[in-house]
Amino acid sequence: MDVTRRTDYAIRLIAALTLSDGKPLSVREAAEQYDVPYAFARSIQHALVQAGLIRSIRGAQGGMLLSVDPNELTLFRLIEAVQGPVNVAICTTDKDWCSREEHCQFHKVWEGANTLLEDYLDSVSIKQLLDGETAGLTDMSSSLHKR
Repeated sequence: MDVTRRTDYAIRLIAALTLSDGKPLSVREAAEQYDVPYAFARSIQHALVQAGLIRSIRGAQGGMLLSVDPNELTLFRLIEAVQGPVNVAICTTDKDWCSREEHCQFHKVWEGANTLLEDYLDSVSIKQLLDGETAGLTDMSSSLHKR
């Protein structure tokens, strides 16, 4: 699974909104603060609104507001909102992609990898990242490498 540039930019915009203390933040301001190209930011804003993660307020005092609790918003949910299903192999999410699923020795491995990836990304909230509470996550990651 690759984290796209669009997803990286979306994480930055969500970070800006999380740190805005509940005040509306313009797309332009957030893009400038977090080094996101404005055109990309506008496009990402639309996807985040459609996913229900942010809301947009029109007018001179308007902007974007976070619609979800950053303690509850996980990397998994954010990545899926921006780039679609998170998986290591397309055959695990698109049953029509491969006719060998029933006889494939690797399919269960890819499903297991998907589960590990989803569990890991779903255990990390945006708030944890912004508060620097990721020390335990590297422990989890390194324990997987030792196997």
